[in-house]
Amino acid sequence: MYDRLPALELPERAAARRDSGADLIPLQGVPTLPMPPHVVDAVVRAAGAVFPRQSRGSEALRSAIADQLATRYGLAVDASTELLITHGAQHGMSVALRALLSPGDEVLIPAPTYFFDAGVRMAGAVPRYVASGAEDGWALPLDRLAAAVTGATKAIIICNPNNPTGNVAGEADLVALLELAKKHDLLVFADESYEDYVHDGPGYRPQQCFRHVHDRLVTVTSFSKNLALTSWRVGYLHAPADLLEAIHHAFEWDAINVGDLSQIAAHAALTGPRDWLEPAFRTFRERRALLLESIAAAGFTAWSPSAGVFCFADFSRTGLSGDELQDALLAVGVPALTGNHFRGSGSFARVLYGGSAESLREVAGRLKLLPRA
Repeated sequence: MYDRLPALELPERAAARRDSGADLIPLQGVPTLPMPPHVVDAVVRAAGAVFPRQSRGSEALRSAIADQLATRYGLAVDASTELLITHGAQHGMSVALRALLSPGDEVLIPAPTYFFDAGVRMAGAVPRYVASGAEDGWALPLDRLAAAVTGATKAIIICNPNNPTGNVAGEADLVALLELAKKHDLLVFADESYEDYVHDGPGYRPQQCFRHVHDRLVTVTSFSKNLALTSWRVGYLHAPADLLEAIHHAFEWDAINVGDLSQIAAHAALTGPRDWLEPAFRTFRERRALLLESIAAAGFTAWSPSAGVFCFADFSRTGLSGDELQDALLAVGVPALTGNHFRGSGSFARVLYGGSAESLREVAGRLKLLPRA
C-alpha cells in the first residue's frame, strides 16, 4: 500500500476546512490561467479530427521541443529517437524508473526533494536518501553522495531546480555529479520541471548539456508548470535513444499514448506567443520577496529560493515537527507541506508564494499565531 501524494492530499484537507468555514489564506503554486485564444482555437479545430496513434507522441510536438532545446541551450536532439511525450513529469519519471531499474537496485536521492519514493518502490528498487543542508543553501551533497555509493547502487535522482528548496545546481556541481555517476556507471534521472521559474542564482542548465561528461541521463519535465497546462496532463521525457527505446516500450504497456488534444494544446502553447505567461512569471518573482518578508516578520527563517514558487522555511522555534507542525500551520490558515514529506526535516515547511500581495502580507500575522517552544 502506498501513501497518497502529499501535494494532492493537503489541498483537499484545506478545501474541506474552507468549506467548513475556516479562514485560509489562498496560496498557490503554478499559474492557474485561462487558456489563451491561440491554444483554445487550435484545440477546437482539432476536436473533430481523427489522429493516427503515435505512442512516442506527436511528431509536431516533439519537433517543437527539439527546436526549443536547440534555441535555448544549444542542444542537438533527435526528436524521433530521444523524446517521448508523457502524461506529465510525474508519469514520465514513474515509467522511466520501472523501465530501467530492477528489484533490489538502490537509488541515491539528495533530499529534501520532490516525491520520488513511491515511483522508486514501484520499480522494486530501494530509495536511499542523502541529506543536503541549509548551511550549504541546499546544494547537491556531493561528498555524501560519493560516500553513499555501494555495489547495489544503480542510479541517482535529482530535482533541479529543486522542489521544495528552490536551489538551482550550478554547472560545477552538475559536472561533478555526472563524473561521480560515470565513475560508478550510474543512471542519472532528473526532474527539471521548474526550468522557467528560475529567478537568480547560478542559472539553470539542463543536465543534458553535460552529456559529454556522462550520457546515461534521463530528464523529465512538465508543461503543467512551464506552460500553465496543469489540466491537460502533458510533459516529455528526454534520454539517449537506447534508454528511450526501453522507456518507450514500458510506456506503451502503461498508457499507449498521450491524448491528441492535450498534445495539440501543448504544441500551440509551445510555438505560440508567451505574452500571456510572462506577467505571471514576473509576479511570482515579486511575490517571493513579499513571502520572505512575512516569514521574517513573524520571527522565522527562510532561505531565498533561486527558483520555484515556494520558500522552504524553518519553523523549529515552534517546537513542532511533521504532522503536528502541518496541522498547526493549517489551523492558523497557512496551508504548507512540512519537510518530512520531502524526506527532509519535519521542522521545515514549504510555503507557496503564488497568491495576491495582500494574502502574502497577511501570512506574517498568521504565522505569529504559531506557538513558540
